[in-house]
Amino acid sequence: MNNDRGIKDEAFVRTALDIATFDDGRWIANQGQFNGKDSDTLEASVKAALVTSASIYVQKEKLEEPSITEALNIKTVGDARKFIDKYHNKIAKD
Repeated sequence: MNNDRGIKDEAFVRTALDIATFDDGRWIANQGQFNGKDSDTLEASVKAALVTSASIYVQKEKLEEPSITEALNIKTVGDARKFIDKYHNKIAKD
């Protein structure tokens, strides 16, 4: 195992988050990805975006830790919509 990585791994993620803009959300998790049937399999990249979003909301104390596990368990478009519906109002409050 290489212990001489410094912050290379952390920086990879931090840099991506730093350069992302509001408009990037349109291609990372385009609304079209959520418009299918409830039983349609959710694209892996969209699931990753939901997990990342839940993790950020937890870090910013807008959601609780179990929401990350819930996001990890999303498999279908219907699951994704239910997850977002469950937490939308909570994260919108400020």
